[in-house]
Amino acid sequence: MTQPLSSERLKAFLNTMRVGEVRTGRVISIEDREVLVELDGLPGAGMAVGCIPHGDLTRKATAHPSEAVSIGQQLAFEVIGVDWQQERVWASAAACEDQALRAFLLGLRRGATHQGRVASVHNFGVFVNLDGEPDQCTGFIRIPELS
Repeated sequence: MTQPLSSERLKAFLNTMRVGEVRTGRVISIEDREVLVELDGLPGAGMAVGCIPHGDLTRKATAHPSEAVSIGQQLAFEVIGVDWQQERVWASAAACEDQALRAFLLGLRRGATHQGRVASVHNFGVFVNLDGEPDQCTGFIRIPELS
């Protein structure tokens, strides 16, 4: 039987997490609003230290997380934050779902100018297909930012 992980060892493990990095883990619990994962490399088994909110689980529409994953399934996910009080990692599996899209988005730089084609116009803004992007990716410009 595996020994429970001490708080100090868990904190040391969490200290290795970096926002934006890709990690892997195994689904150990599916709740109504989130999925809990045991992170690979965790020095003690049976601990749920990764949490993927339902909205960050997949880019596909699902009514419940169980429609997207199952217990025991191995997932790749991006670290989006570390909650030191709850001693857990917040993660996004949706960020790793499409490698071409992820590579494209990681190549974008804040403040850079990009060209694209207007995909649709709405009263709240304009959706734009950026040049060089994978087919499913679309940029968005709010109305105040158009002029």
